[in-house]
Amino acid sequence: MKNKIALVTGGTSGIGKEIVKELLDKECIVITCYHDNDDAANETKEEFNNDNLFIIKCDISNEKEVIDMFNIIKDKYGHIDYLVNNAGMFIDDFIKDFNIDNFRKVIDTNLIGKVMCTKYAYPIMSDGGAIVNISSHLGVVPCTESPAYCAAAAGIINFTKATALEYAERKIRANSICPAFTPTPLSLKGWKQEEIDQKLKDTPLCRFATPEDTAKLCLFLLSDDASFITGENIWLNGGRLNN
Repeated sequence: MKNKIALVTGGTSGIGKEIVKELLDKECIVITCYHDNDDAANETKEEFNNDNLFIIKCDISNEKEVIDMFNIIKDKYGHIDYLVNNAGMFIDDFIKDFNIDNFRKVIDTNLIGKVMCTKYAYPIMSDGGAIVNISSHLGVVPCTESPAYCAAAAGIINFTKATALEYAERKIRANSICPAFTPTPLSLKGWKQEEIDQKLKDTPLCRFATPEDTAKLCLFLLSDDASFITGENIWLNGGRLNN
């Protein structure tokens, strides 16, 4: 993977940041983008202190900003080899109470944002490249009070399969990962403590998923070791199979 060029969306915190770290450790050139948290972006740059890391400010739900980002990447690097669609957000509410504009915000970031990045990556992606979409266990088994997040997560699983079919003509592989509950600054905002405690009790391996678990699986799916794997969704669940 040395000298391969990777774009990881949402790479300044949580799972995305760990994926950036793993790629840098493999001596990849890594581009990452963030929405609006300049402090987190600056902290990430200082923490990694690596000339192979390039950080761009981009709202992936905004098509113009996505196009501008890919133009910057093309001008600077010419191409990319890997795309990791990780960026996401959530707004919780019950279906009967959900503000439709807020519902759209979640879909626009968590699903349409991944779609746009996949679309605009195509012209500059190397033949034989690889895409990994980070979805969620809620895309496999939904919960109450997160209908927009669940819908987007389920949508990206099937979109990944469609991408795998279409992009196969250039030997570009596409797979998705559905991590189980992973304690990160973002995810911890969405669950009550009693819900978190119950998730742990219901997990046969008796621990939560970590950002490292997802990052290492992501690197495998990007690598040549997974050269015959495409169109797959891997549920990273610790044996928690039904909820």
